[in-house]
Formats: sequence, structure tokens, C-alpha cells
Amino acid sequence: MLLPCNTSAIKLEIFEPVKNYLFIAKKATMITLSNIQPGKTQFDEDRIHIESLGLVIPFQPAIVEKKTIQTILEYTLEMVQLKLERKFDQSEINSVVKKLENIFCRLNYDSHRKSVAIIMEGEEEVKIIYLNYSGKPVFQFNGTFSLLDLVGDSAQNPEFELLVFHNDRAELYEYFNYSLHRVFAQDHNFCKEKEEINNCLISRIFNIIKQVNGKNEKPVFLYSVDSQYANEFCQNFNFKEIAFKINLIYEGEMANTIELLVKKITTQWKHHQSKLIKGQIQIAKKNNSLISNLYKVVSSLKNGDDGLLLVDNFMKEEIHSTSTDLQFQSATQKLNNEIEKFLARGNRIEITEDGLLENLGGIALIKDDGPAFEIERATRIYNIEEIISY
Repeated sequence: MLLPCNTSAIKLEIFEPVKNYLFIAKKATMITLSNIQPGKTQFDEDRIHIESLGLVIPFQPAIVEKKTIQTILEYTLEMVQLKLERKFDQSEINSVVKKLENIFCRLNYDSHRKSVAIIMEGEEEVKIIYLNYSGKPVFQFNGTFSLLDLVGDSAQNPEFELLVFHNDRAELYEYFNYSLHRVFAQDHNFCKEKEEINNCLISRIFNIIKQVNGKNEKPVFLYSVDSQYANEFCQNFNFKEIAFKINLIYEGEMANTIELLVKKITTQWKHHQSKLIKGQIQIAKKNNSLISNLYKVVSSLKNGDDGLLLVDNFMKEEIHSTSTDLQFQSATQKLNNEIEKFLARGNRIEITEDGLLENLGGIALIKDDGPAFEIERATRIYNIEEIISY
């Protein structure tokens, strides 16, 4: 069971108790306390009610320990309480929190997805959509919003591969959930006389990267002490469009070097994310798997096509603004419904920086065979402080 949230009741003094009887002399009518109706306060006149609510929560129970999931859900309830308590009556807030507690109990705790979206509209209607990306919690209430709006406000966490060539060793790391995990390591003395052995090692690394990043969803960063092997790898890598060399001015102990590399990548993540998307588009063009412009993308979504949906931030705002325009409301609702079904199938979406998709009409779909079922390594855990910081 979820722990109860700390609540602070809102105390309102509506009227002072009336102790004496009042008389209206003309009619000699006695008015008692039970006849007196308290006048409306400014709070009553301005009070609004909770009509709709939307959440996106990190939720990956198949590989995250139960205690961690519990902490995330408890934090979510506290976040809802905190954001609502100055705008709504406490009894109404308590009712919403109770509904969320009941929803949390009914979630699919065998899910292999990375997060869950919850949309509550009115008294009864509740949508629960399991999403295939990880990001920080998002919360919206009232107003008009769709799953696209919620996803667009959820900053996705950095995920990437890091290949490091030492003088006598090669190591491949995978970064996710704010931590670095070593996937592969092999001692190896790189030299020109051992070109055949060098190529054998590189080929092995290629195959591992293909397994952990088969859909080119993550960038591959390469670092080597003398840059030689990083250059060779980039030139020979099948998908060099998403492989990027990274350098450091300061180089000390290797452990410190790797820590600095991770810090440099995560600090500049938005920049690297844009480079990744450009590379993904180039690969899709070569493979004839890119669909662009709104009409063609919508038609593809209606056909049930899977893949990666790219939406320019400006396009996202345009879709939101037309959702309240009577002239376009129906068409926008149909588009949002198709996007919702697309994400519910386990597909991914990226909201790109303004202008990045200008030549593609602001929206594009990179088609693939759909989300594959993969059993992630059980070592993947959430860093609670990073996830729930706000």
C-alpha cells in the first residue's frame, strides 16, 4: 500500500458564529442561526474544480525493484498534492489522490515499458498508456491537453553507447537511467602488425552494438587516446551517421577519463540529441524508410505503421493550439488519437528543436518493424534523486 501523503488543510473562516437572535421589527419575525445563509466569499466565487489531470511517470517494474517503484509513486502523489493545494479545496485534492492510489494499485507490474501515462477526465474516464521511453515526471491539470502534450513536456533521459580504446584494451559501455554499465571489455595490444586481429576485435564490437542498439535509437560515442582507432571505427561503422568522436583536453587516470567523458556527453545532451536525429534521418533516407509531411504521416499512422515519430516543437504547439479551434478541432482530435495508438503499441516519439524538421514539413516517421520484445538486463536501476528532483 502507498504511504499517505502529508496534507495541510486549508482553513477558511466564512462567517463569525452568531450568538444572539436577530429581529426584524416591522414583521416581528425572529431569525435564528439556522435561517442565516453565509454569504459567498471571494474564494467561493473564484474557485475552480479539477476537471482533468494528466501524468507521465517513470515506470519499469519488470527490471526495477519494487521499493524503488513505490518511492516513485509516492513522490508522484506528493507532487500532485503540492501543485494542487493552493488552487483547490483540500477535500477535492484528497479525492484525486485517492483515485490515483487506486489506479497505481491496478497498474501492470509485469510491464517491460519504461513509463506510464495516466489521463483522468471527468469523474469516471481514465486512460492508462504504457510508454517505451524514460523521462522525468510530468503533471498537468485542467485546460486542454493530449498525450502528445504530456510527452512533449517530459524531458527524455540520456541514453547512449560509449566505446573507449585504451592503448592495450577496448571497452564498451552503455549509459541509461543515469548510470554507466560496462557491456564488453577485452585486453588487446593495438598495432599495425596485427591488423587482422584488430579487425576481428572491431567486428566483434560491431556485432555487440548491433544487439544493444539495433534500431539506431542511441548515439555511439568513441574515444581513443591517440584518436586513431576512433577515426577508423567511425569510417568503417555501418551506421557512421550516429557515431561521434569525443575528445578531452585533460587526460588523467582512465577511471577519471571515463567519468569526464560521461559528464561532457550528458551536459551537452540536447546538442547530441539533435545530431542523433539528423543521423537517423540520413539513415532512413538511404533505407527508403522515411515518411514526411503531415498528410503522409497521418496516413501512415492510420495504416498502423510502426517506428520513430519525429515532431518539431513548433508543430507540437500548432497541434495543441488547433485542438481548441472549432474549425480544426475534429481533425486535431483524430491526429492525437492516432499518435496515442502509435505510442500505446510501444513506439517512440521525439520532440525536436524548432526548425530541425523544416524541410520535412515539421513531422516525420522513420518506419521499422515495430517494437521488439527485449528482456533488459536486471542491473538497470533508477537513481531516485535524479528522477524525482524538481
